[in-house]
Amino acid sequence: MNRNSHIRTHFDSRVILSFVAILLLSGIILAFRVNESEPCQVEQIKVQASAYKVGEIITFSDYTENAHEWKWDFGDGNEASFRSKVVHQYKEPGKYLVNLWVNKNCNITKLLDIKPAEDIIDSTLLPRFYAPKIAYVNEPVSFIDSTSHAKSWEWRFGEGEKIDAIDKNPSYTYKTTGEKTVSLFVNDDIKYVSFHKVTVLPAKKENTPISRAEIMRETSTSVVNDFLDRIPEAPASELNEKQATTVNKSKKPEETIEVPELDEDKLAGLIAGIAEDKLSFYNFTRFFCKDHLPSVQMDEKVVSLHYLNNSIRGKKIKIKSVSMVRNKENNCISLIIVDYKRKGLF
Repeated sequence: MNRNSHIRTHFDSRVILSFVAILLLSGIILAFRVNESEPCQVEQIKVQASAYKVGEIITFSDYTENAHEWKWDFGDGNEASFRSKVVHQYKEPGKYLVNLWVNKNCNITKLLDIKPAEDIIDSTLLPRFYAPKIAYVNEPVSFIDSTSHAKSWEWRFGEGEKIDAIDKNPSYTYKTTGEKTVSLFVNDDIKYVSFHKVTVLPAKKENTPISRAEIMRETSTSVVNDFLDRIPEAPASELNEKQATTVNKSKKPEETIEVPELDEDKLAGLIAGIAEDKLSFYNFTRFFCKDHLPSVQMDEKVVSLHYLNNSIRGKKIKIKSVSMVRNKENNCISLIIVDYKRKGLF
């Protein structure tokens, strides 16, 4: 009997199942790799912006079909974003390379050129201040700020580049003649700065009247008229005689100036007396330092005391407010600020 006829072939079913499982897994992996290797379908990055400037909100969008995952890098070092539509702001001008990854393996870029932002000046934020049109060498000049939102001040009075004062209402003494440009900016915001021209004349000479010819040599016609309005009402010779008599009687040093007592309520009453034609201009000037008559700010302009007298005398007016500024050196009133309105139609 042939013994080989009794040999039987045996296959284990578990081995067969293992081969089938491996085959299926290989197919799945292969299909996944084929899917991953599909070409990128992103055509371009959609960008919405009006001017591409610093601070502008820029919108980035992707509408790739079958996209389910996004990663945006805006090229400025900020954190990435992970949505199909995002917004971004650039803080500095320059060129930025924007990168977008879709479904991890698809990448596309776009170069943006961001321009500097244009400063938009709000005129309501500009400083507002008073400065005289005429000043004299070696004579203190008062400056008054009326900016409602100001919390800090930087004044330059036109004789150098340095900051001359940081007070709200400073005083300054010019050392040289000529036209000076006064500048002020507030709250440390250099964008908002206001300017004013001041013509500085030579120092006044005692007992020497200033002629019109001398004034004409120093400044323009418009400033001349303003200066002539501020010349004392009495002739210089008459004033000098009166001052000499006063000094001799009182035996006071020549530099001493008699400062009349006057507060704002009394000043308002005096102005009302002029309007009612009950107070003469001569008696009105007696309440101010001799040869140091103040200027007057009214109707948004600065005028002489004589101009105020002519403007309101015999007129029906209602005084809203009256304030005054005194010279820090001699305590004389240097500026009167009047706010009033006329009654009736005329």
